[in-house]
Amino acid sequence: MNVYHEAERALLLTQPLDEVLANDLAPSVRSLFDDMVAGRYVEVLRASGLFNDATLPTDVSLEKEVQQRVKKLLGTKEGDYAVLLASIAALNVFVQLNWTGPLVDQTIYGLLNMDDEDKQQALHKQCLEAMSVDSEPVYHLTEQLAYLFVARTALKALAASSTDALTVDFWSRRAAFIHQQLLDEFTGTLQDEIDALTKSSAQQMQLDTDKPLRVRHELETALIYSYYGHDKEAFDKMKQAQQSSGFQWSLTGALGRRTKFQTFDVSQLVILAESEQEKGEKMAVDDNHDKKDKDDDDEAARPETLELNDDTLLEKIAFKDEADASKRQGNLQIIDQSLLLAFCLNVKNTNPDHGLTNEEMVPYVTRVLENANNWMVHTMALLLRSRLEAHKSRTVERGALQLQALVDQIKLDEQKEEGVAGAAERLSYFYDLLMPSKWEMERELARRFVALGVIRSALEIFERLEMWEDVVTCYQLLEQPAKAKNIVEKLLAESPNSPKLWCIMGDLEGDPALWQKAWDISGGHYARAMRSLGSYYFKKDDYARCIEAYDAALSINPLFEGSWYVMGCAAMLAEQWDVGIRAFQRVVNLENEQAEAWNNLASIYSRVGRKPDAFLALKQAAKLKFDNWKIWNNLLLIAVDVGQFADAIWAMQRVVDLRWDKVRDEAVDLPVLNMIVQSVIQNWPDVHNQEGRRLSRQVQRLLDNVILCRITNSPDIWRIAATFYIWQQRDVDALEAHEKAYRAALHGNPGLETDKQSFDNVADWAIETVDMYEALGDKDRPDNAGPVCPDWKYKAKQLLKSLMGKVRDVFDDTPTYERLQTRLDDLKAM
Repeated sequence: MNVYHEAERALLLTQPLDEVLANDLAPSVRSLFDDMVAGRYVEVLRASGLFNDATLPTDVSLEKEVQQRVKKLLGTKEGDYAVLLASIAALNVFVQLNWTGPLVDQTIYGLLNMDDEDKQQALHKQCLEAMSVDSEPVYHLTEQLAYLFVARTALKALAASSTDALTVDFWSRRAAFIHQQLLDEFTGTLQDEIDALTKSSAQQMQLDTDKPLRVRHELETALIYSYYGHDKEAFDKMKQAQQSSGFQWSLTGALGRRTKFQTFDVSQLVILAESEQEKGEKMAVDDNHDKKDKDDDDEAARPETLELNDDTLLEKIAFKDEADASKRQGNLQIIDQSLLLAFCLNVKNTNPDHGLTNEEMVPYVTRVLENANNWMVHTMALLLRSRLEAHKSRTVERGALQLQALVDQIKLDEQKEEGVAGAAERLSYFYDLLMPSKWEMERELARRFVALGVIRSALEIFERLEMWEDVVTCYQLLEQPAKAKNIVEKLLAESPNSPKLWCIMGDLEGDPALWQKAWDISGGHYARAMRSLGSYYFKKDDYARCIEAYDAALSINPLFEGSWYVMGCAAMLAEQWDVGIRAFQRVVNLENEQAEAWNNLASIYSRVGRKPDAFLALKQAAKLKFDNWKIWNNLLLIAVDVGQFADAIWAMQRVVDLRWDKVRDEAVDLPVLNMIVQSVIQNWPDVHNQEGRRLSRQVQRLLDNVILCRITNSPDIWRIAATFYIWQQRDVDALEAHEKAYRAALHGNPGLETDKQSFDNVADWAIETVDMYEALGDKDRPDNAGPVCPDWKYKAKQLLKSLMGKVRDVFDDTPTYERLQTRLDDLKAM
C-alpha cells in the first residue's frame, strides 16, 4: 500500500498519519491532509482548485462547472488527491451544517464569489431540482445544498477517471446515502446506486486484508440495510462487523434495584460487553479513549446529559454483584459502541412496538452511556434514550428536555463554549451512526410536544421548518380546519405550481381532482399524487382506477411496499390475477416478512391453478405468522390438495392448538382429517411419490395427543379415530372409540325425546355401534388375552333397549324405531 493509500486509510479511520509516511506526501497534499485531520474543512475548500478564484458563469450549470474544474485538476497523483480531499471536505461541511454542527460561517456562495441574492436562490433551486430523484423532492430548507451537490459531482467525476485512489467509492457511497436521507421517501435509483457502490468499494479497498476498514464498511452497510428496512441483512452485516472487530457482548440478567425504596433485588436486563484487547495497531480509536481511568480534565467532551432527579427511580440500576462490573461499565472502543447502538436499532426494527421491546433496548443504550468517548456516539445514545423515555410517565419529561438539549447543541462551537467537541470529533464516527438531520430531530421534538398535548409549541416548530403537512395536522387537532385550509391556500397563491401543496390541499378536501391537478402540474412525475388517488379509489371500491393510479406511481418510485400491497388487494377484488401476483411479489421482495402478502399471493396462486406455488407461499406466511390460525388453515387445505400430507398434519395440529379452547370440535376440519387418515390407510403416494403409510406415527400423535385429548364431544372425530385404529389392528381401541362416538352423539342431541331428526341421528349411531360390536367383539386380542369384548351381545342389547326406552312413548310407530327393534331381535336370535 503506497503512502497516498495510507493517507486515505488514516483519514477514513480518523487516525493521524505516521510522521515518516506524511513526509513522503507532496507538500500540497500534506497541507490539505493536515487540515482534514484537524477538521478544518473550509480551509481545504478555500485552497482547492475547485473553488480557487471560482466564479460561476450565468449560462453554465454548477454541475458542468465542477466537472470542467475536476477535469483540469486530474491527471497527476497530487491532483487526484486534491480533488478527493476537496470532495470529502465539501461533504463534511454539508454534514456539519445539517447534522452535527458546529455551524460553519463560510457559505458555498462565498466560495463561488456569488454575492447576488437572486443568483444564490437560483443556484439553490437548481440544486433542489437536480437532486430530486424518482419524483421525491429534497427538503427545501436544507442548508447550503450546493456543498453536497459539488461533493457528489466531483466524486463521480473522480471515480470515472483512471485514478488509483483507494476510498473513492466508499466516500461516494457515504455521499449517496446522505443524499437519500434528504428525500421525502426511499428511491430505487439511489438504492441501486448505493448497492453498486457497496460492492465496488469492498473490492477497491481490499477489505480481506484490512480489519479496521472492514469493520467500518460492514457496519455502514448494515446501517444502510437497516435504513431501507432490510432487517435480516442488516443483522447479518452487524454480526460480521462484530466478528471483524473482535467485540464480545451478551444480553443477560443480573440482580439489582431500580428504585430508591426497593428492599429486595430482582433480575435486571444488562449488557455485558468487552472490546478486543488490542495487539499492535489500534482499530481507529484515539489513544485518549482507550482507558477509562483518566483525570477529569482529560475526559472527552460530551453533550449535555440531563439527570433524572426522580423521587423514586434511581439514576442507574444498583446491581448487587460487582463481579461483572468491568463488563457492565468498562470502557469500549468507539466503533464497538457504534455497533451496540446499531444492534439496539435492530431490536426496535425486528420487534413489535411494545413496552417489552423498549425494555430490551434500554441495556444497549445504558452500556454506551457508561463511557463518553465520542461526541456523536454519545449524542446518538442520548437520542435513543430520549425516545425510550417518552413512553413512561416518570421519564417523559427528561426525555423531552434531553431531546431539546440535543437540538440546541448543534449550534455550540468549541471555540466559544467549554466542553464542546469540534468538527473533527463530531465527524469522526458520524457515518457509523444513523443520526437524523437537525430538521428531523426538531420534527421529532415537535411530535413529542404533540404527544404531550403541547400543540401550540409543536405548531411553531412545524411552521418554522415549513413542514406544512404537520402544520395542517396540528390545526386539525386544535379543531381549526378552516385555518389549515387558509394556510395552504395562501401557500398555493405564492407557489401555484407546487404539486406537494396541491396534494396537501387534496388531503384536506378529499377531492381527487386536486391530486390529479398535482399530477398534471408535475408533468406526470410526482408519484405521491397518484398514491393518494390510488388510496382514494380503493376506499371508493373503484378498483380498476385504483390499480391504474398505483401503477403510475410505482413506475416512478417502486420502493413503496404499502402501495404495492394495496394495489395487490385491489387486483384481487377486481379479479386481475396477473396484476395481483406482480404486486404481491414486489411486496415480498421489498419486505420478505410480510405474512399477509404471502397469504394473499398464495390465494391468487390457488385461484389460477398454481397450487404448488400457493403451498410454498403459505408455508412462508405460516412461518412468519406462527399464531395466525387462518393462515394455518389455508395451509392445511392447500397441503392436502397438493398431496403434502406431512405438512397437512402439522398445520392441523397448529389450528387445533390455536382454536380448540374457543370453538372446541369446530377447530377440526372433519373432511380434511378423514383425508389425512385415508392417505395412510390406503397408502396414497404424496407429491414426492413416497408411501402414505410412513406417516402413521404422525397421524397417531395427531389423533391421540392433539385432538382426542382435548375434543371428546364429536362423534365424527371418534369415528375417524376408530377407522384408523382398525387399520392399526387396535380393535379394543377402535371399539372403545365407537362407544365414545355413540355417547357423544347421545349427549349432543338434547332433543332426542322430542325431535324426530335428533332421534334419527342417534339411532344411526346406535346401529353403527352395534355393528361394530358384532364385527369386533369376538375377535382375538393381539396379546391372546381373549376376545376383544366377551360380553358384546349384552352390551349391544342394552344399548338398543336403553335408547328405545327413552323414545318408546313418542316414536314407537316410526320407521327408525322399527329398525332398532329389528336389530334388537336379530341380536336375540343369535
